[in-house]
Amino acid sequence: MSMSKVYISYIWDEKNFNRLFNEAYNYQFKNSPRRYIGWLFIAMAQFGVVAALKKGSITLLLLSTFLILYWYYIKKVIVKKRAYREFLNSPLKDKRVELIADNDGIEQGGTKILWSDIEEVIPIEDDILIVAGSKSYYIPSSGFKSIEERSLFKKLAREKEKLVS
Repeated sequence: MSMSKVYISYIWDEKNFNRLFNEAYNYQFKNSPRRYIGWLFIAMAQFGVVAALKKGSITLLLLSTFLILYWYYIKKVIVKKRAYREFLNSPLKDKRVELIADNDGIEQGGTKILWSDIEEVIPIEDDILIVAGSKSYYIPSSGFKSIEERSLFKKLAREKEKLVS
């Protein structure tokens, strides 16, 4: 095992929040059992549309349309508004975030997330998404001093069997 430390530093701003939210939402949606509920919504909506057209029931058509709109649009808007409120109230908003990753985990301001608590480290283009329980952490590529530092972080995550290819 390596004993290397990786120093990461970036500003937690609205641009990074939006990037984290979109990537985390899409990743969690694609890898969650809840997506099957979505399939059920779509199936119900399709049956509702067919039944509405056969019977001429505007109520059934409206309900089916609402289910589709909720699943694909409204739900994301509601979740994003809640997350954005948390971002606005965050003590880290528009502040520099300093992280140190080593063999034990990732430390920020004296608080350490152990590798055993991290479920996955997901490369997103040049950025990194870390999933630990119900929380997601985003490291923009600008947080690393160099490509070598980013590669060293990925190597460390791979050694801990957390890196998703």
